[in-house]
Amino acid sequence: MSLARAFVLSSITLAAAAFGGLAMTAELSIWMLSLGWGAFGLCLAQTLTSPARIPWLFALRLSSVAWNILLVLGFIGFWIDLLWISHELLPAGIHFLIVLIVNKLLNLHQRRDFLHLYAVSLMAILASAALTVHMWYAPLLVIFLFAGIWTLLLYHLTKESDAPAAWKSTESPCSAQVQGIERVTARFFWSTNALAAAALCLAVSIFFLLPRMGIAFLQKGQGDSLRTSGFSEKVDLGVMGPVKQDPSIVMRVELPDGKAGDFERLYLRGMAYDRYNGKSWANSFVGRRNLVERPQGLFSLRANDASSGGQAASGLRQDILLEALDTSVLFGAPQPISLAGDFVGVQADSLGVLYLPYVSSGRLQYSVRSQESHIQPADASAAAPAYPEFIRRQYLQLPALSRQITELSRTVTQTGRTPYEAVLLIKQHLLEHYRYSLEIDTGRSARPLEDFLFTRKTGYCEHYATAMVAMLRSIGIPARLVTGFLATEWNNFGNYYTVRQRDAHAWVEVYFPKSGWVTFDPTPPEPAGIAPLWRRSLHGAIDSLRLRWDQLVIQYGADDQFSMLQGVRNGGDALWNKTAGAMTAWLNPISKFVEAARKEWRQAGTDRSQTLLMILVIGSCLCLALLLVKQISARRSAPTRPGGDLIAAQWYDRMLRLVAARGFDKPAGHTPLEFARHVEQRWAEASPSVSRLTELYYRVRFGQTAVTQDDVRSAEGLLRELDALKRSHH
Repeated sequence: MSLARAFVLSSITLAAAAFGGLAMTAELSIWMLSLGWGAFGLCLAQTLTSPARIPWLFALRLSSVAWNILLVLGFIGFWIDLLWISHELLPAGIHFLIVLIVNKLLNLHQRRDFLHLYAVSLMAILASAALTVHMWYAPLLVIFLFAGIWTLLLYHLTKESDAPAAWKSTESPCSAQVQGIERVTARFFWSTNALAAAALCLAVSIFFLLPRMGIAFLQKGQGDSLRTSGFSEKVDLGVMGPVKQDPSIVMRVELPDGKAGDFERLYLRGMAYDRYNGKSWANSFVGRRNLVERPQGLFSLRANDASSGGQAASGLRQDILLEALDTSVLFGAPQPISLAGDFVGVQADSLGVLYLPYVSSGRLQYSVRSQESHIQPADASAAAPAYPEFIRRQYLQLPALSRQITELSRTVTQTGRTPYEAVLLIKQHLLEHYRYSLEIDTGRSARPLEDFLFTRKTGYCEHYATAMVAMLRSIGIPARLVTGFLATEWNNFGNYYTVRQRDAHAWVEVYFPKSGWVTFDPTPPEPAGIAPLWRRSLHGAIDSLRLRWDQLVIQYGADDQFSMLQGVRNGGDALWNKTAGAMTAWLNPISKFVEAARKEWRQAGTDRSQTLLMILVIGSCLCLALLLVKQISARRSAPTRPGGDLIAAQWYDRMLRLVAARGFDKPAGHTPLEFARHVEQRWAEASPSVSRLTELYYRVRFGQTAVTQDDVRSAEGLLRELDALKRSHH
């Protein structure tokens, strides 16, 4: 491929990568996408063909004046789009960029048009970066960078013709009529790609080392937040049903201190509710307190923690990447004791629910430490625990329910000797006598709890949790309903839980005087089909890459830079200490041997001068022996490749055989130059190759010059030409 054609193709690739970035953001309409890709297809087809073969492809040839008029109309359309259609600068500017790209793709008459295309493409790739945080942007950016290196190199290697006639009207508008007869060789191809790879490595290094700046001048919001249910001040019974059929990812949870095998089911607590009116749950604690921020963005839920240490450093740690949701609730395993993140503030209510002061429009990354509450032996064996008056008043509230619920509770727990055993009996009853199903509608029922317990006997998590809380409260055991997510999908590639909308869950927290609030889940496992292993593995690998992209690129900040540099420093110190220890261990026997030799020398009492002289003589003999062995080994291992004169002789001999196959044998008395003139007279087509090979033979054989790589390529090419001429005359 010639440099001229490679130059045009690299320019089209550069613009296509930038336009692809805009197309992948889903911000372009169908007609804009069709216009853009149609222009790319037309320009590419014009580049790869000629007017003589497909003349109708070159029918769209407008003058520069016509294109300028269209450009002015596009600028007017930009203001119409900004003021009356999009009402935002970024989408209107993107639409105008598409118009500019199409204009330049179909108007590449002069070299400055290519420069305009590069500038517009750069703005397009920057605009796509402002519109997305998804991982697909990375390969497009790499393609843009590689195409940019190729384009800049080819732009300077090709030469523009000074003659006005060079821009012929019959040529493709994308051919650019650049003068350059050189071709893209394998060496040029790999050298250019190596340069582009080096530029990519430099760009990545600058990204990770450049100080972070938390300002995004063109950054757009990350789209609509995921709609969630069950995480507001009030939740109606049955609202989670539609949500539990949505596979959208809500968060990813890493466990730096543990792994999936340590937790059969990881509960991620969101909202908690204490008041039930027969159809819906509500949180009666409207007041929230601001958590005190400790150093490095650490917020503690315990007001008496004087520092960031102590309890804040214990418990289960979860590193959470939370997608944009339509709630200000923060999630974490029960019971949270501290939270760390780049937040302006964190709030908590009396039910232990964590909130942001606002609803975030983007992803959140934070860490939670939780201390799981277990039943204490004293609570497990207490027949009549003493509940505080506040707990009894707040968590035994019930509306006017059917007497059947109280009777059912007493019947189920009649064999229980303690409140703890009563809790287990009610949980077991719900697990064994009811069926899980999402195909129900309780929104129209006047008494949804009674319908679940005595009529349908089928429901989902909210029905089970509500039934257990109501049954416990009816026999005097404090309990409350909690909503959140139940993480069960473990990603083996990234070692984290993937939590989806369908993992929304409701469960129960029961109060014990010594143990506090303890988690119980009366909902049976949801029957679900298992996808094939290969599909689960593929989805897990892709999602793991997405998480790494979010952590290393999107969420990468100054704290991450500091941690990375600190890790490099610690790693260097550890490597140095390990190397020094290994050297000490290796040199220790030698030092002991030298010390023992010195002691023996002192104890021997011999003439030290004679001993020293003997050591010098023996050492000199050993050095001479080593040099002799090295010289012999070097001679044996010397390369046996022929010298330059022998290589030239081999070329000339192959030439003589090829010429002899056409009936031109070299007479014994002819010199190589005489024979070359003889071939010129009788076989004019082969004369140039024979003459150049003869000249090369003379220069190398008798001029004693070194054989270069260019000489090898030239000789092999000439011999191939002779062989082709010989075959063509058979």
